[in-house]
Amino acid sequence: MSLAEQLSEMGFEKNQIDSAVNIGKAANMEQAIDWITTHNNEITPGATASSEPVLTLSSSDSATATATGAATANAQVEANSLKCDECGKLLKDADAATAHAMKTNHSSFSECTQMIKPLTNEEREEMKKKIQERIVARRKEQQMADEKKAIDMEKKRISDGKTLLEIKQKREEDEMKKIAEANRREKLETQLAKQRAIEKIEADKRARREKAAAEKSGGVVGDVPAAKPQVATVPQPTRQYDECNLQIRLSDGSTVRHTFKAADRFEKVIEWIHQTHHTNPFVLVQNYPKKEFNESDNYKSLTELGLVPSGSLMMKSLAHFQT
Repeated sequence: MSLAEQLSEMGFEKNQIDSAVNIGKAANMEQAIDWITTHNNEITPGATASSEPVLTLSSSDSATATATGAATANAQVEANSLKCDECGKLLKDADAATAHAMKTNHSSFSECTQMIKPLTNEEREEMKKKIQERIVARRKEQQMADEKKAIDMEKKRISDGKTLLEIKQKREEDEMKKIAEANRREKLETQLAKQRAIEKIEADKRARREKAAAEKSGGVVGDVPAAKPQVATVPQPTRQYDECNLQIRLSDGSTVRHTFKAADRFEKVIEWIHQTHHTNPFVLVQNYPKKEFNESDNYKSLTELGLVPSGSLMMKSLAHFQT
């Protein structure tokens, strides 16, 4: 029995069978049912697909078949099937031979008197059941593969997002360290300049005292050598800053910047954060140098706290604050 006949006996329509065999290139029952169930909405009722050319016997085979027919004409022998000369499989008709050739690339067939035993109703139902089970199992495997692929893509997206966030946080931390280091270096240079100026003033005072003591003793006043000849260095005038640029990292990881007056009290910074970004209790800390600001610092100016001309602070939420 050919594949088309088996499908017809299972209840499929002719246009569905033609679509599965000619368009879907189904070579067996499983492929045909899979094609029909998958493309059922695309099959137009009553439409038939273009048929593939049917295999025919070669000239030599035809001659052989003719000779055989002539030799056996008296014996009244009739060909009941086709046989694949390459693998020996029996095929009911030319359609079955064509499907076999497409599946195996075999091309040599001959007529055979052996009859193919048709499937019983029980065998046909059993075959249909097994094919349906295979189709369900294959679709389940495909669904599981699609779900796994979707999970892997989501994991990759989360991992990439986490990596980008870590890179952003690292960049912000490096920027805050650079600002803190620049502030520390500027403060150190200012302190050194003040120290050099003080030392020079003290040396001048000491030289004047020694000169006055020599004049008072009545001795000949000569040139009083300086205690230590120093290279005249003019300290750079200390710059006066009127503004304070603060960079504040909030508890959610974002960074904000704002400019205050150098004379503003620290409590003004607290109020500005409450009004614009945060309402829950928090404290501000400084990483470089390490310091946590408390209530006693609220009444000090930003200059007194060493935050002028610029500073970097971090917000620390009070998780266990009680009202």
